[in-house]
Amino acid sequence: MMMKRLIATVSAGIAAAALSASAALATELTYSSWIPWTHPVNVNVYIPWIEAVEKASNGKITFKRLPKAVASPQGSLDAVRTGQADVSFSVHGYARKQFAAYLFAELPLLGDSAEITSIALQRTHDKFLADKDLYKGLYLVGMMSHGPGQVHHTKKLIESPADMEGQKMRTGGPIPKAITEAWGGVSISQPSSKSYEILSSGIADGIMFPYESVTSFNLTDVTKFSTNVPGGWYSSSHFLFMNKKTYDSLPADEKAIIDQYSGEAFAKIAGHGWDVVNAKGLADLKANGNTIADATPELMEAITKLRDQFLDEYYATAEAEGLDGKAMYAYFQEQVKELEAEAK
Repeated sequence: MMMKRLIATVSAGIAAAALSASAALATELTYSSWIPWTHPVNVNVYIPWIEAVEKASNGKITFKRLPKAVASPQGSLDAVRTGQADVSFSVHGYARKQFAAYLFAELPLLGDSAEITSIALQRTHDKFLADKDLYKGLYLVGMMSHGPGQVHHTKKLIESPADMEGQKMRTGGPIPKAITEAWGGVSISQPSSKSYEILSSGIADGIMFPYESVTSFNLTDVTKFSTNVPGGWYSSSHFLFMNKKTYDSLPADEKAIIDQYSGEAFAKIAGHGWDVVNAKGLADLKANGNTIADATPELMEAITKLRDQFLDEYYATAEAEGLDGKAMYAYFQEQVKELEAEAK
């Protein structure tokens, strides 16, 4: 009996030691998010990616979700590059000069599905930009589009360019700003976190947001008029990244798991997540009784002309960077059409 107990004790000790050694060998990656972990975009985009990597690694890779961001949204790129966190995400528009090549992904009329435009964006990057060293000190996990952004207004629909004249619009990027100002509106630059404050107080009359953001920033009862442009008034391209030294230090099998959920695989996960939250946002606005109307023919003609103007400006900017902007945009459109056909 004593021998059996001794054997059992030794076996338990060996098992505990093995588990301890396994835990010690696990890779913990710190993840800094500048939106709350309960935010719909984290819940539907970034956390699913985190969980997919953790599950595929069988516990070899874990993520420590930092309770507070180590840097501002604009500073997250440098924060990860310098090792303050291992993983974070950003928006190409936050470093406009560095990422000027991606401006085509912010233009009007790109498409109605974030999953489709995200995959098309990733493919365009892979074909034209992957070798340009735009992400120094970083391992690029992948990129995505947040899907079609629309105009949401406190008092009216925008049915023609004349309806924008004199309107104070909170704009979060170069394309919304350019559209607003081209039609005689006033662009107000404030963080998205200030949206409720400036709209409810009358400082701003309207805002350009994807449908998800209207509900997540509590604007459902404030901006009761939404003008829907098929393909979007604009879009925005985001990307997920790791510290390059951290990635390089991973064992080969763990690198392979990160790679497995990078590139187009990440774009699919992220774009699908955005489609889910945008659909819910639109459904919530409809359930609330908000007025939602598709753009008039006059508005569509005007925004198409602006899109073409923006394209000419983009082509010139890309050429100055030694890039073929026309080829990139044409390839992106081609991928969108192919993916839309496959989805039918």
